[in-house]
Amino acid sequence: KETRTIGYFFDTCEGGNGAAEAIFSDLTNFAAKAYALAAECDCEAGCPRCLHSTGCPQHNEALHKDLGLFLLDAISQATQNT
Repeated sequence: KETRTIGYFFDTCEGGNGAAEAIFSDLTNFAAKAYALAAECDCEAGCPRCLHSTGCPQHNEALHKDLGLFLLDAISQATQNT
């Protein structure tokens, strides 16, 4: 009966590139900067500048910018309160 949400970050290239470790070590700062970048972008649904993943096998079809902003804000707030 977990009451917390767990997220997984992982490098997608063989051997890793250090991105997962960088995110893990400073999640609050990562979430805040990602939120600011996406919130300041004038696109409606997400674009390569703010939310798209170039390696997404679904071609970013399920992308929802408003939900992404909501989640980034929640992550930022949760990590600040721990």
